[in-house]
Amino acid sequence: MKIRPLSSLAAAIACGGILLLSASPGKAEENAKPNPAPQKAAAPAKPADKTLLAKVDTKAPAKAEAPKPAPKPAAKPENKKPATKPVAKVEPKKATPPAKTEAAKKPAPEAGKMAGMPKAKPEVVAAAKPKTESKPAEPKPRPKVGKPEQIDAILAKAWKEAGLKPNAPASDEVFLRRVYLDVIGRIPSVEEASRFLNSDHPKKRAQLIDDLLASEGYVNNFYNFWADILRISHNAPAQQNITPFYIDWVRDALRTNKPYNKFVYELLTADGQAWENGAVGYYIRDRGMPLDHMANTVRIFLGTRLECAQCHDHPFDTWTQMDFYHMAAFTYGVNPNGSNYGAVSDAQQMVKTAADMDDQQKKDLRAAMTEITRMVRNNYVVSQRNSLPKLPHDYKYDNAKPNEIVSPRTMFGADPEVTKPEERVKIYADWLTSEENPFFTKVIANRLWKKMMGAGLYEPVDEFTESSEPSHPELMAFLEDQMVACEYDMKAYLRLVLNSQVYQRQASVQDPAAGEPYTFVGPVLRRMSAEQIWDSLVALVNPTPEMDDWKKDQLFQLRMAEQEAMQKVLEDSSDEELVAAARLIAQRQKELEKEEEGLRAQIAEAEKAKDSKKVADLRREVGRMRTRLRELVMDEVFHPTMEKTDVQEVAMNLPNGEEVEISPMMMDGDGNSSAQLRKIQAEAEKSMIEEEMAEMGMADQNQRKQYASFRKSTLSSMIRAAHITSPAPLGHFLREFGQSDRDTIENANTDASVPQALALLNGSTFGQVMNSQSVLSRAISEAKTPEEKIDAIFLSLLTRKPTAQEKKLLLSHAQERGGNLYQDVAFALLNGQEFWFEQ
Repeated sequence: MKIRPLSSLAAAIACGGILLLSASPGKAEENAKPNPAPQKAAAPAKPADKTLLAKVDTKAPAKAEAPKPAPKPAAKPENKKPATKPVAKVEPKKATPPAKTEAAKKPAPEAGKMAGMPKAKPEVVAAAKPKTESKPAEPKPRPKVGKPEQIDAILAKAWKEAGLKPNAPASDEVFLRRVYLDVIGRIPSVEEASRFLNSDHPKKRAQLIDDLLASEGYVNNFYNFWADILRISHNAPAQQNITPFYIDWVRDALRTNKPYNKFVYELLTADGQAWENGAVGYYIRDRGMPLDHMANTVRIFLGTRLECAQCHDHPFDTWTQMDFYHMAAFTYGVNPNGSNYGAVSDAQQMVKTAADMDDQQKKDLRAAMTEITRMVRNNYVVSQRNSLPKLPHDYKYDNAKPNEIVSPRTMFGADPEVTKPEERVKIYADWLTSEENPFFTKVIANRLWKKMMGAGLYEPVDEFTESSEPSHPELMAFLEDQMVACEYDMKAYLRLVLNSQVYQRQASVQDPAAGEPYTFVGPVLRRMSAEQIWDSLVALVNPTPEMDDWKKDQLFQLRMAEQEAMQKVLEDSSDEELVAAARLIAQRQKELEKEEEGLRAQIAEAEKAKDSKKVADLRREVGRMRTRLRELVMDEVFHPTMEKTDVQEVAMNLPNGEEVEISPMMMDGDGNSSAQLRKIQAEAEKSMIEEEMAEMGMADQNQRKQYASFRKSTLSSMIRAAHITSPAPLGHFLREFGQSDRDTIENANTDASVPQALALLNGSTFGQVMNSQSVLSRAISEAKTPEEKIDAIFLSLLTRKPTAQEKKLLLSHAQERGGNLYQDVAFALLNGQEFWFEQ
């Protein structure tokens, strides 16, 4: 796939500036056209794909299904399918075990275990595992922190052996755009680009890498990366009170650069309420599905797919159904349950056994208590139970019986003894995140390498099999060592990769030859992700692209302060107090029911009279009955007690730098804010916009009015993907361009489609980008000459200035297009492949 330089834009402009960049190569600067990557065989180059936003497929060609991941390499039974030459092979670090045969499916005494070696087949809980004495392994010397040059030296040796030449070094323009997209997920602004390109500092690339890794843009970009992997979703049922805390926890972990092993450990051991520990969102995401949760965990953090073994022994790998259930036993007792309602259960029991109440009274009180607890019903708490999984009723293997309870046991490596049920999760987390785990470090080192380079040393990154091997074993070993040496500091690891020469070379524009792994003579040319495209458009419109949706965040903070306060009320109330409150609410419920009956009778009469307006008004009044009951519960049950609690106010930071204290009692119990809060937010927003206009020296009242209206819109709509409902609603630009639905792990795609082309040509996107107050439009208007205006457009969209030929071609149409010339140029570039692809 080749990026087409701008050589026939005149034709596009003559037709109104519409459509794609030319497929004609022309003679452009090196930053507009990277060299193709040399491969082993000089295969004929692929013809340029003329499809709009054509997909760049960086994966190896499809191959026969091969065995699944494990450091349990073994001889394959005859009935298993042979694999074609794999792109990757996981080689165990320890001694190779004996071949697995059919007889091995029966239980056998274990040999001494080493990391990366298989174990005898798992046993049921009732059977004690035989132990054998073995000498502890000699501790490995801790690897030393390396340098980027070592990556290049390893690859240089591989290129020499294969008779290859690396791609040429990338120009400053190409490097600048690439590193912005890879690290902070958007293209640079004109100011950011000019600052870097005009600098003559000898280490300006290294300094830029450091600055980007330390920025809030890094948090926004890598939140998207982890949200896809962890399947963080606002749309998960009944999790609206959990997901925002989970998102904040992940973002804060990225912002503080929490070591990766600690990041994973805290996810796996999380418990409590969401406002105490946002990491509980990891378990709540798969609430009620403990077996699926374990399979997802192993796939994400160990790159191994066990889900097939949930129902039967894996047909293409060494994992068995028993392996699956032994692993699931570690976290099977983790219980994401409903909120703690304090004495509510005692109060319900009191009502149930009351001798002085008839059945109707008991029924009314139970309904009232349901209404009281409705406010906090989604405040899940994660705790541990002493429970273990059972084998399925149709378990068919001879090493256990159906419905037998299964004990915890690791799928490979060290198998620590679990003596107390409450220790299971911690032991599991210790084992999974250990430096000795043969997959844990390998998987994250490979994931981050692919994130930067466009292809992994192992492909796929989460489907290691016993036949998997890396394309460059020496480099993979070095990268693993570096992840350990930097103590799982992801920024330090990324800094190492980003400063290497191979990362800073021109991209390879041809797919690997059939059946061959990628040679890493440079990064892979690839289309931007949906988030990168959207965030780049945001940067062309919004002058503060890294600002979050502060109004929504403040509302959530206040709502959850209210939830915490209401939960405290229930926890501190006695059963007698709750029964008394239920009596009051039951009485009010009856009164409201009578009102509703009267309203429904009036609706029937209005329908007979065909008075549609009255019918609509009465139905709205019926709909407000639920709101009235909720307000009643707040006023009669919660507010009187909340006034006495220590959770009364929330500190809120406003965008103008001020801080205000807001009481959670300003909320209505259903997440809606008061008029007072909305007024405070509106004043803060107005103050911020006025400060921006003062900095720009904007004095004209009409222009100020236009700018204020524009900024109010962008502050809520043109914000980065990391701050939009996760995932974005159906029909949103992000979903149209391939954002993951977060139902499965890493479910995003970069495939081109007709709806995408129509969205670009006919949608509202271009209108937002070319709004008279947008960042791009202001950059064009501030340029003084036609030449400078065209420079500003190219620098804004492509992070480079036009070639002399391109500029001459464009200016030749200045007279016929007049004031529309600059809009035409921007439209053509925005719809061209050079904008949509990451070089």
